[in-house]
Amino acid sequence: MRVLSDMWKLNGRLSFAPVALLLACLPLPIVGQPAGTEDAIPVKIAYVPTGTPKTLTVAGTFNSWNKGAAPLTRQAGTLAWATTLRLSPGTYQYKIVVNDSRWMMPQDAPRIDDGNGNINAVLAVAPEDFARHPAVAGDGIVTASGVIHHIAGAVPPSTLHGVRYVTRSDREHFELVLRTRRIDVQSCAVIVQDAEVGAKGSHRAAMVRLGSDALFDFWRARVSLASERRKVRYAFSLRDGSAELLYDSSNSLHAAPYSLKWFELDPNDFAPFETPDWARDAIFYQIFPERFANGDKSNDGPDVQPWGTAPTFSNRMGGDLAGVLDRLEYLRDLGINGLYFNPLFQSRSNHGYDTTDYKQIDTRFGATATLKSITARAHLHGWHVILDGVFNHSGVDFEPFKSLLREGVRSPYRRWYSIRRFPLEVKDGQQNYEGWNGSPWLPKLNPGNPATRDYLLDVATYWMREAQIDGWRLDAAPEVGHDFWKKFRKTVKAAKPDAYVLGEIWPDATDWLQGDEMDSVTNYRWRGAVLDFFAFDKTSPAQFDNALTRIRSDYPPAATEVMFNMLGSHDVERIRTICKGDWPTERQAVAFQMTYPGTPCIYYGDEVGLKGGRDPDNRRTMPWDPKLWDKSIAEFYKAAVKMRREHAVLRRGDYRVVTTDAKSGIYAFVRSYKSERALVVFNRSDTAQTAVLPISKTGSEPLRTWLDTGSKTERQGVNLIVSLPPRGFAVLGR
Repeated sequence: MRVLSDMWKLNGRLSFAPVALLLACLPLPIVGQPAGTEDAIPVKIAYVPTGTPKTLTVAGTFNSWNKGAAPLTRQAGTLAWATTLRLSPGTYQYKIVVNDSRWMMPQDAPRIDDGNGNINAVLAVAPEDFARHPAVAGDGIVTASGVIHHIAGAVPPSTLHGVRYVTRSDREHFELVLRTRRIDVQSCAVIVQDAEVGAKGSHRAAMVRLGSDALFDFWRARVSLASERRKVRYAFSLRDGSAELLYDSSNSLHAAPYSLKWFELDPNDFAPFETPDWARDAIFYQIFPERFANGDKSNDGPDVQPWGTAPTFSNRMGGDLAGVLDRLEYLRDLGINGLYFNPLFQSRSNHGYDTTDYKQIDTRFGATATLKSITARAHLHGWHVILDGVFNHSGVDFEPFKSLLREGVRSPYRRWYSIRRFPLEVKDGQQNYEGWNGSPWLPKLNPGNPATRDYLLDVATYWMREAQIDGWRLDAAPEVGHDFWKKFRKTVKAAKPDAYVLGEIWPDATDWLQGDEMDSVTNYRWRGAVLDFFAFDKTSPAQFDNALTRIRSDYPPAATEVMFNMLGSHDVERIRTICKGDWPTERQAVAFQMTYPGTPCIYYGDEVGLKGGRDPDNRRTMPWDPKLWDKSIAEFYKAAVKMRREHAVLRRGDYRVVTTDAKSGIYAFVRSYKSERALVVFNRSDTAQTAVLPISKTGSEPLRTWLDTGSKTERQGVNLIVSLPPRGFAVLGR
């Protein structure tokens, strides 16, 4: 095996090198190790720091960015620190963590923008035969080690975008994915048979190339079921040049003709993916309760500072649930119909992610009765309410952890956490227990322990009964584990079948969106694509469309239709600050959010032009003096929300791109739902532009303006002419 882009650099630069080399060739036109081989191999990662650090670790997609999971050690007789990881072939993102706090980007390492404002190093681990046999589409030679399909489970975390190979997309269809070496195969197809009919019912379904990472191409086909109860069997055909190769359940490639060993699917083993119907019509508003509104001065502690004080990591402003209750009419006037609360439970911090008591509303926010009043009023308006569930870690004041501090190994809660050894002490740099992102103040819970799991599941249903909430936003979801989320979904859906289960997952979330865990995820990938196009001018219209297409292709339609699309949150810079006060640019991003498939969410204050850099600056207090509002922003948000609420096509319609013009910067798409139709056109250019759109693509029906920035529309023969000002847009429909 080898690592692509091997390097060995000094003076604060990173090096990595393989430890093992193996594998042999197979006869042409199939080369390399057997198809489907995914054995992990040792990979050495070394780093030469500047100065004298106390600790060095490597964190990345291979260990869920856990900065304490892979420590480097000083190498005798050198300045280098190193560790050896066992990694499957694939592409990873990573950084070096110095002294448990500084995230370092290795110099000269290949790098990538993860779409969330982070630049990470890239590590590509390739099978050895990739180096010996170049990938050339059309040469009739296929590298066998790049070909893989699993009938169950997910691909190991060996790619930049993890892929689930089998998905039940709805009651009538499966989606099948095949991986091949990048730029190595010209086309792929699935050979499908009804298992009861056999060859008589055989047909082929063409596969579409979803996208690529540094090493692999991913292909997908949608396969129809002859019956919801009858098994289907299938194999794959790969064509390159004049060669046709067949790939089947033997995990091998065979020259055609060949007697296939079929993959077989039983529809009964894959429940259809169903998501809450109401979420398709929802427009959420995110409230950071400590900073939204102070409605009850009596619960202010002595440390509460004047409203509007610059936020820090620890100061308090006095926001509470009474303040939310007082402002429900403001939110109703804005037009939203969903509320998402950051943590409300008793905790030590101002952010609430260090829970002390999961069944107690924090006294500085008020009482359970106030939350119940909010949900009752919300439901009268037809709204829905979701809470933030922090089930990956607790605070150090949570009674089970306090018991461990007091009683050590004798504590009845000794299996509730990821404990390495006793005694425990809460201090920076401790190694005796695992904390979220290495923090000693956020000890990591162990949901694999039955008592811990049962307690957390009881918390989830407790608030659904007690306050009638409609779902959960689940913090740090990738770190908790798939088994727990599968149980969580079953438990929550049993209590309320249309509950919304939303995971906080920043990168590709394919593995959590298979119908047995999350309904939706925080769509930071979408946010990254939108900002790259509208705010940063980093991508062309075609590249923007490719990014969006990849996201939609990665996820089942049921998830895409309720994907949590936000431009801001408590974890990222505010959209106003990112756009540097450029209102036309910001306005385009908001207009796109309100016309794109999914479930949009507005971060409190964005609708009045509130600024804010990275945490904690993005958690400023909501300005309630209208003199402090940007009136043009406030009016536009109301108009855009109103438009989305009034037109089902913008909430439920299909999505079809009609123009991606690199020269003019025009990006246009059509949405259709029942008899309703919408055409949305954006001019990303700084100069006025005209879009010439064939009527056959946009629909021949007359269109009226729903929302725009001074556009002009006319019909000329077979074309629709849409003229837009610089950074303008138009939403036209009927």
